[in-house]
Amino acid sequence: MLSKAVGRPVKLIWSREEEFLRDALRPMGLARFRAGLGEDGLPVALEAEAVGEGPAGRWFGHRPDTADSSAVEGIAGKPYRIPNRRVSHVFMPHPTVIGFWRSVGHSMNDFFYETFFDEMAEAGGHDPFELRHRLLADSPRERALLEAVGELSGGWKRGPFDAEDGSRRARGVAMASPFGSEVATIAEVSIERGQIVVHDVWVAIDPGRIVNPAIIEAQINSAVALGLSSALLEEVVYENGLPQARNFDAYPILPPERMPRVHVRIIESGEPMGGIGEPGVPGVPPAVVNAVAALTGRRIRSLPLSKVDLGDIG
Repeated sequence: MLSKAVGRPVKLIWSREEEFLRDALRPMGLARFRAGLGEDGLPVALEAEAVGEGPAGRWFGHRPDTADSSAVEGIAGKPYRIPNRRVSHVFMPHPTVIGFWRSVGHSMNDFFYETFFDEMAEAGGHDPFELRHRLLADSPRERALLEAVGELSGGWKRGPFDAEDGSRRARGVAMASPFGSEVATIAEVSIERGQIVVHDVWVAIDPGRIVNPAIIEAQINSAVALGLSSALLEEVVYENGLPQARNFDAYPILPPERMPRVHVRIIESGEPMGGIGEPGVPGVPPAVVNAVAALTGRRIRSLPLSKVDLGDIG
C-alpha cells in the first residue's frame, strides 16, 4: 500500500523490539505418553498423544480429523521394535503466530519421546543405551549409528562417574530420524553451583550420501549450539497477552563459554540423501536431560532447564 501510494519501491524493516513483539514462534508443545512393559521389562505397548498445533497446518491448512505431520514427527515413525504403538494428535490452536523452527516438530517431539524412553528403560530395569540397541535389532542402519556414537564417545558409560577434574558427571543418549537422515547423540554433563554444565556432545550422523564433509560438520556444530541453547535457556514469557522480552538482554541465548566440545562422526550408508541443516538439533535436548536425570535421579519433563532448581547439587 505504501509503495502504491508513492509510486516506487518501499523497504520496511522491523526494529529488534518489534520483531520480539510480533515475529513467529516455534509452537508450544505438550505430549502425553503411556507404555506397557512385559515381565522381562521390555516395552510391549506405547501410546503417545501430541497436543497443540503444527506449523504445516497453520500455513497450509488444518484438515479436521487428520494428524498434522509437523505436530507428530519425532514421535511417529520411530524405529524401535515395540509391537503395539498408537500415536495421535489433539489439535489445539495457538493464539500466537507460529512458524517453522529449525528441525520443526522433531525439535520438541524427540525430546518428549527420547526422555520417556529412558523412563521406560529405568522402569524395566534396563540400561537406556543397551535397550535402544536391543530394540533396533530390526533396524541395522540406526543400530550401527548407535554403536558408532558409543565408540566415538570412548565407550558408553551412563554414570554417575568421577571425571579427571574431580567433577561428578553422567551421560545421556538420544536418537532422531529427521528428514531422511539418522542421528545418534551422547551428552556428558556435570552440575556446578546449581548450574548444568555440558562438557562434551558426541554426534554420529548418517545423511545417506555425502557431498561435502566439512559442511556436514559445520552444520552439526551449529545445530548442537542451537539445540543446547533451547534446552538450557530459551523461553518466551507472556504477561497480559504480550511477550515480556523485547531484546536479547531479557531473552538469554547460549553464551560462548557454555558451548561444549562437539565431536562428529559421519557415516555414509548409501541410502537416499537426507537433510543436514536440521537433523543435528533434536537429539541434543533429550541427551542432556537424560544425562541430568542419571546424575541427579530427577526426571525433568519440561524445558528450559533454567527453570529447574538444582541449587542443592554441585
